Amino acid sequence: MLDIRLVRENAAQVRQRLAARGGGDEAKIDELIDLDKMRRSILTEVEALKSERNRVSKEIGALMAQKKADEAEAKKAETRKIGDTIAEMDRAVLAADKARDEVLLRIPNIPHSSVPVGKSAEDNPEVRRWGQPAQFSFKPKNHVELCESLKLVDFARGAKLSGSGFLLYTHWGAKLERALIQYLLDLHSGNRWSWAHRV
Repeated sequence: MLDIRLVRENAAQVRQRLAARGGGDEAKIDELIDLDKMRRSILTEVEALKSERNRVSKEIGALMAQKKADEAEAKKAETRKIGDTIAEMDRAVLAADKARDEVLLRIPNIPHSSVPVGKSAEDNPEVRRWGQPAQFSFKPKNHVELCESLKLVDFARGAKLSGSGFLLYTHWGAKLERALIQYLLDLHSGNRWSWAHRV
């Protein structure tokens, strides 16, 4: 999630970088800034009311010391009214927080300034290449075809169970996935004994 201070202080730059993605997310920046301004305005009012309540509370103490009970009671009623307004505005701040955060969650990360503007993968330039692509005497299968032909993944059932973009590992696919995860954990946790015995 983007830092609201970054958006607040660099709105034009954030809007420009989001436009480079081509997803239309830059339009959400105005809504986000409006919600943030509203939230900050309410917070300012709340702080002013709290300051006023503190001032009136001190006056109550002075009036009580001077034995002016009727005036003190009137000031107490005033502080209760201020307290009710503060509570109501605190709820408004929480609602504004929630609305602002919901918009923030829908805004993607800002692409780096070196990322070219484009609509598809064809617009991406090749920056560098390491090694040479392997040459085959046959047409190689992509990862989806390999997984389906070896029955490692059931894409159709995964999508049916959890929605588009999800997959379901089956038998050897699940074992391979688990072995790769365990290997990664062993490698990065410094565990040097052979992971192959676990598979």
